Amino acid sequence: MYSIARPCAPLPRALLSDAPLPLLVTLGVLTAGAGILAATEIVPIALARALGAGGAQGALLASAVAWAAAPNGESRPAPAMAALVVLAGALGAALVPFGEIAYLAAPLWLWRARLRLPGLGLARARMGLVAAGAAFGAVLGVHLLVTASLTLGYGVRMPTMTELAPWLAYDAGANVLTTEACFRGALFDRAHRRWPFAAAAALVTAGCLARYLVDPLLPHSVEVAAGAVFYLTLLSVGNCWLYWRSGSIVPGAAAAVVFFAAYRLLREVP
Repeated sequence: MYSIARPCAPLPRALLSDAPLPLLVTLGVLTAGAGILAATEIVPIALARALGAGGAQGALLASAVAWAAAPNGESRPAPAMAALVVLAGALGAALVPFGEIAYLAAPLWLWRARLRLPGLGLARARMGLVAAGAAFGAVLGVHLLVTASLTLGYGVRMPTMTELAPWLAYDAGANVLTTEACFRGALFDRAHRRWPFAAAAALVTAGCLARYLVDPLLPHSVEVAAGAVFYLTLLSVGNCWLYWRSGSIVPGAAAAVVFFAAYRLLREVP
């Protein structure tokens, strides 16, 4: 479906060709180093987490930009700049009062570079599909709240906007944006040009699960991990379908932002 709204692009040499490997290695070292700093408490935990999250999410967006840039373009967006704006957002949010606004750097930079990233799914989507994405995320989120409260002993608490706003900024400007851009806008697009929808969605979903299951912010218990696999699989496959229908990452991003907003309402009950 999305091929109707998007120009036909030649297949790359290999599925993962053109990845910015030196940059990804550098960001991987940064992320691993941040984990060591956090474990040894050499630097404040907030700074270590910002470096780790910024490095990991910067690697996702850098890969997406490298894969989605126009071939042989005269002014291809730099993957290093994509990683830098994500890292700057993470550090700004961790170190500066009201620094969550720094998370806007990545979506603003992407929007300005959208014409030079024809393969990233930054096209405008029909409002009906965006609404469908938000509704899909809401259904998953409500189901998560009910299930977690009944089976895992979690409570649901409505935070104040002061408490919720930093998480919403993080999800919209870093967590969801980098995941959707890399896995849907870039990787799924490449895979689906080669394989049927089911195979492409399975590959992308495996990548999404790996991305979230290694996240140190996810509570690490068997029950929570099993629940995460279930909901993230549904979210990923649904977002692949939304991308296939629309050619845009916007409906899937709407679904993910709403779902994670519901997730932020969960609280452990002593």
